[in-house]
Amino acid sequence: MRKSLAVNASRAVLGVAGVAILGYGLLELPTQLGAGQLMGLLTWMAVAILIHDGVLVPLSTLAGAGLTRAGAKLQPTSAAILRGALLLGAVVTLVVGILMKAQSVAQSVTVLEADYAMNLLWFWVFLVLVSGAVIVVLERRARRVEIIRC
Repeated sequence: MRKSLAVNASRAVLGVAGVAILGYGLLELPTQLGAGQLMGLLTWMAVAILIHDGVLVPLSTLAGAGLTRAGAKLQPTSAAILRGALLLGAVVTLVVGILMKAQSVAQSVTVLEADYAMNLLWFWVFLVLVSGAVIVVLERRARRVEIIRC
Protein backbone atom coordinates (compact mmCIF):
# COMPACT_ATOMS: atom_id res chain seq x y z
CA MET A 1 0.00 0.00 0.00
CA ARG A 2 1.44 3.34 -1.00
CA LYS A 3 1.35 6.09 1.52
CA SER A 4 0.52 9.48 0.20
CA LEU A 5 2.94 12.35 0.45
CA ALA A 6 0.55 14.20 2.76
CA VAL A 7 0.48 11.29 5.23
CA ASN A 8 4.25 11.03 5.28
CA ALA A 9 4.63 14.80 5.68
CA SER A 10 2.06 14.83 8.51
CA ARG A 11 3.88 12.03 10.29
CA ALA A 12 7.21 13.80 9.94
CA VAL A 13 5.78 17.07 11.29
CA LEU A 14 4.13 15.28 14.22
CA GLY A 15 7.33 13.36 14.95
CA VAL A 16 9.46 16.51 14.96
CA ALA A 17 6.89 18.31 17.12
CA GLY A 18 6.83 15.39 19.56
CA VAL A 19 10.60 15.29 19.85
CA ALA A 20 10.71 19.09 20.33
CA ILE A 21 8.07 18.96 23.09
CA LEU A 22 9.87 16.06 24.75
CA GLY A 23 13.16 17.93 24.64
CA TYR A 24 11.57 21.07 26.08
CA GLY A 25 10.00 19.03 28.88
CA LEU A 26 13.24 17.29 29.71
CA LEU A 27 15.16 20.57 29.78
CA GLU A 28 12.57 22.30 31.98
CA LEU A 29 11.99 19.39 34.35
CA PRO A 30 15.06 19.98 36.58
CA THR A 31 14.11 23.64 36.95
CA GLN A 32 10.59 22.80 38.17
CA LEU A 33 11.32 19.91 40.53
CA GLY A 34 13.73 19.37 43.37
CA ALA A 35 16.18 16.48 43.38
CA GLY A 36 13.92 14.29 45.52
CA GLN A 37 10.87 14.96 43.35
CA LEU A 38 12.87 14.35 40.20
CA MET A 39 14.07 10.97 41.50
CA GLY A 40 10.53 10.10 42.52
CA LEU A 41 9.24 11.01 39.07
CA LEU A 42 11.96 9.00 37.32
CA THR A 43 11.27 6.02 39.60
CA TRP A 44 7.54 6.25 38.89
CA MET A 45 8.19 6.42 35.14
CA ALA A 46 10.52 3.40 35.28
CA VAL A 47 7.95 1.37 37.24
CA ALA A 48 5.21 2.42 34.82
CA ILE A 49 7.28 1.20 31.88
CA LEU A 50 8.04 -2.07 33.67
CA ILE A 51 4.37 -2.65 34.48
CA HIS A 52 3.32 -1.80 30.94
CA ASP A 53 5.95 -3.87 29.15
CA GLY A 54 6.36 -6.60 31.75
CA VAL A 55 2.75 -7.19 32.79
CA LEU A 56 0.13 -5.48 30.65
CA VAL A 57 1.51 -6.24 27.20
CA PRO A 58 2.10 -9.98 27.85
CA LEU A 59 -1.30 -10.34 29.52
CA SER A 60 -3.11 -8.54 26.71
CA THR A 61 -1.24 -10.62 24.14
CA LEU A 62 -2.28 -13.83 25.90
CA ALA A 63 -5.84 -12.61 26.27
CA GLY A 64 -5.95 -11.65 22.60
CA ALA A 65 -4.69 -15.07 21.55
CA GLY A 66 -7.21 -16.77 23.83
CA LEU A 67 -10.04 -14.64 22.51
CA THR A 68 -9.04 -15.35 18.94
CA ARG A 69 -9.12 -19.07 19.67
CA ALA A 70 -12.37 -18.86 21.65
CA GLY A 71 -14.06 -16.70 19.06
CA ALA A 72 -12.87 -18.72 16.07
CA LYS A 73 -16.32 -20.24 15.59
CA LEU A 74 -18.08 -16.91 15.88
CA GLN A 75 -18.88 -14.57 13.03
CA PRO A 76 -16.32 -11.75 12.69
CA THR A 77 -18.80 -9.16 13.98
CA SER A 78 -19.66 -11.28 17.00
CA ALA A 79 -15.98 -11.88 17.75
CA ALA A 80 -15.36 -8.13 17.54
CA ILE A 81 -18.23 -7.47 19.95
CA LEU A 82 -16.82 -10.07 22.36
CA ARG A 83 -13.35 -8.54 22.24
CA GLY A 84 -14.72 -5.01 22.59
CA ALA A 85 -16.89 -5.95 25.56
CA LEU A 86 -14.02 -7.63 27.35
CA LEU A 87 -11.71 -4.71 26.65
CA LEU A 88 -14.32 -2.25 27.92
CA GLY A 89 -14.86 -4.37 31.01
CA ALA A 90 -11.14 -4.58 31.70
CA VAL A 91 -10.66 -0.82 31.38
CA VAL A 92 -13.65 0.01 33.57
CA THR A 93 -12.51 -2.56 36.15
CA LEU A 94 -9.05 -1.01 36.20
CA VAL A 95 -10.46 2.48 36.77
CA VAL A 96 -12.90 1.28 39.43
CA GLY A 97 -10.10 -0.67 41.13
CA ILE A 98 -8.11 2.54 41.44
CA LEU A 99 -11.17 4.34 42.86
CA MET A 100 -11.76 1.52 45.35
CA LYS A 101 -8.13 1.70 46.47
CA ALA A 102 -8.39 5.48 46.82
CA GLN A 103 -11.62 5.06 48.77
CA SER A 104 -9.96 2.67 51.18
CA VAL A 105 -7.20 5.12 52.05
CA ALA A 106 -9.24 8.35 51.87
CA GLN A 107 -9.25 10.46 55.02
CA SER A 108 -12.68 11.96 54.32
CA VAL A 109 -15.79 9.85 53.81
CA THR A 110 -17.42 12.55 51.70
CA VAL A 111 -14.85 12.00 49.00
CA LEU A 112 -15.40 8.93 46.82
CA GLU A 113 -18.60 7.97 48.57
CA ALA A 114 -20.10 5.68 45.89
CA ASP A 115 -20.35 1.92 46.30
CA TYR A 116 -17.85 1.12 43.58
CA ALA A 117 -17.81 -2.63 44.09
CA MET A 118 -21.60 -2.95 43.70
CA ASN A 119 -21.62 -0.57 40.73
CA LEU A 120 -18.85 -2.60 39.11
CA LEU A 121 -20.83 -5.78 39.64
CA TRP A 122 -23.92 -4.25 38.01
CA PHE A 123 -21.80 -2.94 35.15
CA TRP A 124 -20.43 -6.44 34.47
CA VAL A 125 -23.91 -7.96 34.65
CA PHE A 126 -25.20 -5.37 32.16
CA LEU A 127 -22.17 -5.79 29.91
CA VAL A 128 -22.46 -9.58 29.83
CA LEU A 129 -26.21 -9.52 29.21
CA VAL A 130 -26.12 -6.90 26.47
CA SER A 131 -23.07 -8.22 24.64
CA GLY A 132 -24.30 -11.82 25.00
CA ALA A 133 -27.72 -10.91 23.63
CA VAL A 134 -26.21 -9.06 20.68
CA ILE A 135 -23.88 -11.98 19.91
CA VAL A 136 -26.75 -14.49 20.08
CA VAL A 137 -28.87 -12.37 17.73
CA LEU A 138 -26.01 -11.95 15.27
CA GLU A 139 -25.14 -15.66 15.30
CA ARG A 140 -28.77 -16.71 14.76
CA ARG A 141 -29.15 -14.21 11.93
CA ALA A 142 -25.97 -15.53 10.30
CA ARG A 143 -27.22 -19.14 10.56
CA ARG A 144 -30.55 -18.17 8.97
CA VAL A 145 -28.74 -16.52 6.08
CA GLU A 146 -26.57 -19.63 5.61
CA ILE A 147 -29.62 -21.90 5.64
CA ILE A 148 -31.43 -19.74 3.08
CA ARG A 149 -28.39 -19.73 0.76
CA CYS A 150 -28.09 -23.55 0.88
